Amino acid sequence: MLFRRIVYWVSGRCLHWFYREHRVVGYGKVPTSGPVLLIGNHPNDLPDVISGLYLSPRHPRYIATVSVTTSAMARAMYESMAVIPVARVRDARKMKAEGVDLAAVNQAANDTVSAALASGEVVAVFPEGGVHDVPQIGRLRTGVAKMILGHLDAGAKNDVTIVPFGAQYEAPRRWGSDTMTVLGEPWTARAWYEAQPAEHRGLAALTDRLRESLLSVTRNSASWEEGDTRDEIVAAAAAATAPHDPLDAAAGMVSHAAAVAANAHSGGVWPQTVRLKTASDALARAVERAGGIGSSAVDHALLLFALEIQVGKRPVSTAALLAGVPAAAIGWLVHAPILAVVNAVAKRIAKDRVDFVPSCFVPGLYLVLLWWVLVSVLAAVGMFAVGIGPWWALPLLIALPRLGDLAIAWRQRFVGWRLVRRVQRWSTSDRMALRDAATVVRETATQWKALP
Repeated sequence: MLFRRIVYWVSGRCLHWFYREHRVVGYGKVPTSGPVLLIGNHPNDLPDVISGLYLSPRHPRYIATVSVTTSAMARAMYESMAVIPVARVRDARKMKAEGVDLAAVNQAANDTVSAALASGEVVAVFPEGGVHDVPQIGRLRTGVAKMILGHLDAGAKNDVTIVPFGAQYEAPRRWGSDTMTVLGEPWTARAWYEAQPAEHRGLAALTDRLRESLLSVTRNSASWEEGDTRDEIVAAAAAATAPHDPLDAAAGMVSHAAAVAANAHSGGVWPQTVRLKTASDALARAVERAGGIGSSAVDHALLLFALEIQVGKRPVSTAALLAGVPAAAIGWLVHAPILAVVNAVAKRIAKDRVDFVPSCFVPGLYLVLLWWVLVSVLAAVGMFAVGIGPWWALPLLIALPRLGDLAIAWRQRFVGWRLVRRVQRWSTSDRMALRDAATVVRETATQWKALP
């Protein structure tokens, strides 16, 4: 249990040091008792897993591939987090060479899942069967549906609540971007089963139902970072309708965004769509020019504040920013070198795009821990040299993570403050043009929210 708490603490640090804001939308939808199956999309590897840890006070038992347990630390983490290991077909050759029985591993996993659900635990799984490096939902494996049907067959009164969650990213591999995890509406497997005609109770039908659940909580746009039309529309409309909480507003608008984007490309049936696309594109370019992220709802809300259109998501005041300089300066003096090393190492060892963030987290974690120890040892040596007790370095070691938190938080607030100041210095004509665009977004987004 102690090791699990440490994992949660470290995981939270990784998530919040890399991403500017992480929001859970719909917290509280996971039942407080009884068997629960959390199903999620899997576009960004380790951050998706970490995000799932904070969806409920109840600890989720992930179903994860056994192929990553190649080190003692990974095995210890699997054990402490009560992970249920499974073997993938793609790993069969490697596992066979290592003398591992793939069939036995998967049978043990099925037995463990059945026992966990029977005892009322929370089990989490990614039905896509692996990392799917795009915002759209990929083809789901039938294994999860088979597992659910097997659970229902285990007893007449047996049931399981299924809760979908969607990991949504503004720019998944960019430091300082936003991420949120959206929980969907729970539904019970037995209620679904009993409502279906006998011929529609099979694996294919249940897999389709799981896919529908995931579609309700994910973005399903064409790309992440390439200025996708749908992402920009969602960001601009969310900021215009709820600048006080644009991430939550963005989650609420996702269900309409696909139709809006499709209409924008086709000239569509909704006359305001093309105007909304044009206006949101202009706002997205302005956000990029000001140093934010073009598809970020938070940055769009800051842009509206800078244009004096709406008051909601506002940057930190200049006085508060200056007051935080001393602590942030110390934090960055200590952490900037090692974070630069972590970024460089991650870029070097990542085999493809989706490996970058996990490489920042896992090797990066070891590097940061070693760096903290090294800084503390050097501080102890320096204290001893000037006649101060070296044991004073121990409080420094304890304080280093908090100094890192302060440094990261200050930088994130500075980025928002800088964006607003840059916009306020733009020419009157530029700002008027953006105000016109924001007005279009606000008016059409209000109509958009009223769509069925």
